[in-house]
Amino acid sequence: MQPEIELVTLAKAGDMQAFQRLVELNSGKMYGAAYRILKNKEQAEDCVQEAFLKMHLKLDTFNQQSKFSTWLYSVTVNVALDLLRKNAKHAQCSDYDFDQIPSASTNSPEKAALLSNIGRVTERAISQLNDDLRVAFILRHYEERSIEEISQILELNASTVKSRIFRAVGRLRKTLQPKVGDYETLD
Repeated sequence: MQPEIELVTLAKAGDMQAFQRLVELNSGKMYGAAYRILKNKEQAEDCVQEAFLKMHLKLDTFNQQSKFSTWLYSVTVNVALDLLRKNAKHAQCSDYDFDQIPSASTNSPEKAALLSNIGRVTERAISQLNDDLRVAFILRHYEERSIEEISQILELNASTVKSRIFRAVGRLRKTLQPKVGDYETLD
């Protein structure tokens, strides 16, 4: 198996098999990131296709100062953000009614339901963050990217990235805390 950087060099030289191998190696990760941002299977697939098209067209601009995966995430995240902005013009997201979620202090059937749905509830809360906060949070906590990588992907300084992640966590805590409480003590 060829190292990714060698595949990039070959793809830059016009080797379509090397480009195809880059697509195979990265499409799953790109789809995961796009889906977490867009929350729509078809849009995530469209995003990945468009990102690979842009990657193919702009591969010669990749200067190897950062990791290829970081550069590729940057392309994918920017395409996803463009799609979000485009979609925002056409439809408003419906507000999720967090008051319909049972609080952590209710009886055990409700507690069991709360715990089984905590992932869904958290995803809804994340989807209500503004794009800047949500993308930074997703890249850090779902994609497990470093602050430095996120800075490169979003073309922001590290302190701005840290601030966005901190604000996202604070808003999530504020939204979720009244509903989930101390779920660790619900054993």
